[in-house]
Amino acid sequence: MMNTDIEVKKHQVRNVRFFRNLKNMKQEDFAERIGVTQPVVTKIERQSVLDPPMLLKCAEVLGISVDILKDFDPEKMVDNFTYHIDKIENSNGSLSFSKEGSPPTNYYYPIEKIMELNQKNAELYERLLQTEKEKNALLERMLAEKR
Repeated sequence: MMNTDIEVKKHQVRNVRFFRNLKNMKQEDFAERIGVTQPVVTKIERQSVLDPPMLLKCAEVLGISVDILKDFDPEKMVDNFTYHIDKIENSNGSLSFSKEGSPPTNYYYPIEKIMELNQKNAELYERLLQTEKEKNALLERMLAEKR
């Protein structure tokens, strides 16, 4: 149990670095925003535990919740993402994120719906064109009969 608790706390520190890098924020800029120096940020990113006030400051600067810093696991995200990409390639479904153990939800890509509507429009246009040809033929016959 204690090992899991330490693991979660390591995720907090790793997540601070992960989201800082995701936002292309250099340590110097991040340090200035949380009110410390760059060497302190380096020290923070090497710690195994962040105190709650520092965790809150980091979350605020990164624009995310403290819960995300505590609970986010990029490795699980990549595994989940890979799983859903495989499902998409095999089922024409769209990407959906689900919690572990729950079945994935497959949706259709919007582009497929657009293509389907485009096909229906093309069919409708062809019918309209055929109707116009028939109308023109009828008018030509009526005109020929009048002559």
